[in-house]
Amino acid sequence: MSHKTLSDWLDFISSTHPSEIDMGLARVKKVYEAMSLSSGKSRVVLVAGTNGKGSTIAMMESALLTLGYRVGVYTSPHILDYNERVRLNGIQATDAQLTSAFEKVNRAREALSLTYFEFGTLAAFDILFASQPDVVLLEIGLGGRLDAVNIVEPDISIITSIGLDHMEWLGDSLEKIGAEKAGILRQETLMIAGENMPRSVIRKAEELHCQQLICRTEFDCYKGPKTSSVSLMVAGQPRKFENFPHPVLPENNILIALQAVCCLWQMLEGENKAFTDDIYYQVVDAINGVVVPGRLERVEHVSIPATQEVYLDVGHNPHAAVYLNAFLMHHSALGKKIQVVYSALKDKDASSIVEILAGVVDDWFLAPLEGDRAMPLSMLIDAVKCHATGNVRVCDSVDDAIKNALMLAQQAADKQDTVLTLIFGSFYMVEAAKRFFKSYD
Repeated sequence: MSHKTLSDWLDFISSTHPSEIDMGLARVKKVYEAMSLSSGKSRVVLVAGTNGKGSTIAMMESALLTLGYRVGVYTSPHILDYNERVRLNGIQATDAQLTSAFEKVNRAREALSLTYFEFGTLAAFDILFASQPDVVLLEIGLGGRLDAVNIVEPDISIITSIGLDHMEWLGDSLEKIGAEKAGILRQETLMIAGENMPRSVIRKAEELHCQQLICRTEFDCYKGPKTSSVSLMVAGQPRKFENFPHPVLPENNILIALQAVCCLWQMLEGENKAFTDDIYYQVVDAINGVVVPGRLERVEHVSIPATQEVYLDVGHNPHAAVYLNAFLMHHSALGKKIQVVYSALKDKDASSIVEILAGVVDDWFLAPLEGDRAMPLSMLIDAVKCHATGNVRVCDSVDDAIKNALMLAQQAADKQDTVLTLIFGSFYMVEAAKRFFKSYD
């Protein structure tokens, strides 16, 4: 069968397996071996976690490119175009690269059925490993232990955070979810982990004799009113550096990225080459310039007046909502009115998310998402009205919800009030918002 376009291939790979998710490594490993794929001399970093994977990878990628390394990246899901998932030296894979890789996977799998994600993961490996970059950064799609990305052998395993999400696949407690995420650890290799790891992660690392670098223990930041500093483990010893990066991202993720880049530097350059203050400042500058799509991404658009701020965020679980709440509380304390445009997928804990944000949100704009995975509007309304203290406005579509939010913000701006609008709830929500602003006059 000949598939000429990327769109054709994506339609095809969506239809090759009866279910969207089918956890297990046997199928994907068999095709991986049939394709004779290998990471070769590239340093491989696996990144798992409930939240923070994409932003941590984006910061690492920017820093490593700034330091002159060749970097390959595989992340998921995409927001607008499938090509976003695979990058080489900061440049997205072309349609031609992807279609060629899909063709190779299809030949190698013979009659074996692969999920959409497995198909895409093997195609990404084909593109990235053929280029043999210095570093390959790979985001785990779901969980860790049984995720298709976990068939490769990492030099560094990163676990950013553990929260309650995908419980039907990973378990109904932080300990169970932690055990699944810890499946990316390997014997006597390096684990870099975020703060507040459950005991199951630490236990697995100890069992495998991993070197452990844990946020707030081995590396941390210290922020005062005028100065800030960071303590990182450098060649086995703590080292202090002045200035902490300031992108609009969680400290936990920034610290993990800093520590991981430092460790990769030592792996690539050797223990005898010093990670100097000058190198650290290059890394800080690179991280400060990072804008991660859909992670508190500020929208710049002619329709948004100076007294308004609009942000997009893919946050879709209670763990993400805690960070969003801190962000919104900070802006509310500055006297800004807070409004959100929100929708969710039906397997998400919308009630807990709303409960976390309820105290700071003045206006809720609700709308249904499209597709089978969308939470029914009636269920969404019930979840919000159960906890919301602000006004709840129900709209027919995401486009209508955004228009109404912008209109209300404009009315507030006319009264000299400052308004912050957060559009959030899922990757689908951010995709809809980006398409809206692309066509909105």
